[in-house]
Amino acid sequence: MIQKVSGTILIPAGETTVELYLGTTVTGRIHAIKYEPGTLATGADLTITGEDTEVPILIKANAGTSTVWWYPRAFPNQNTDAAAETDAREDIHVLDEQIKVAVAQAVAAQTGTITVYFDTPSPY
Repeated sequence: MIQKVSGTILIPAGETTVELYLGTTVTGRIHAIKYEPGTLATGADLTITGEDTEVPILIKANAGTSTVWWYPRAFPNQNTDAAAETDAREDIHVLDEQIKVAVAQAVAAQTGTITVYFDTPSPY
């Protein structure tokens, strides 16, 4: 079943960075991310990871000023030498952790919204 966790990005007065945490214990496959920049400047950078494992989910420099959907996937590694495959993609999974969103190079007192959609494991 697809679920979502959302948060408001609020850059504090006098600051250009902020971290926010989505959900309490997210478990499942990351399906999509919706970024709604609101008043955030075009130069804002996003780094989205699992809070505990720090598994990289999405890194986006200069995220822009238009609402956008992303469908993050990872490159698998070869079992012979750990080199990254270039023609295949794997789903990104998280297990019992929050989603950490770090925003950098933003402008103080601006806001936006981030929503992460994920598939929860089947109980069967």
